[in-house]
Amino acid sequence: MSRSAAAAARSGAAWQEEERKEKLREHGFDWFTTTLSISPHKDAKRINAIGQELEAEFGVKHLPSDFKKHNGYLRSLQLSEEYGLYRQDYCGCEFSAKARGIEKY
Repeated sequence: MSRSAAAAARSGAAWQEEERKEKLREHGFDWFTTTLSISPHKDAKRINAIGQELEAEFGVKHLPSDFKKHNGYLRSLQLSEEYGLYRQDYCGCEFSAKARGIEKY
């Protein structure tokens, strides 16, 4: 991944977290976390740092996670297959979508 793509991914992760955070606050939840850290392409430390920043900003507690630990990614693949779950093959940002030829995302 190029530096600009990596920076965009970090920015996209921050935006996604902030959008979710607003929803959590609107609905009165006390805690939030993310499954973004399950991807072998995502930096769980950075994702958790963003979560901590948002916790301080919005006052909703963040539960840090790194779902890659203990073969979490492999386990997620197994459970997805077992339960017939849909697995999106891109992170959801416009750069990742464009790289896969997805026009609307």
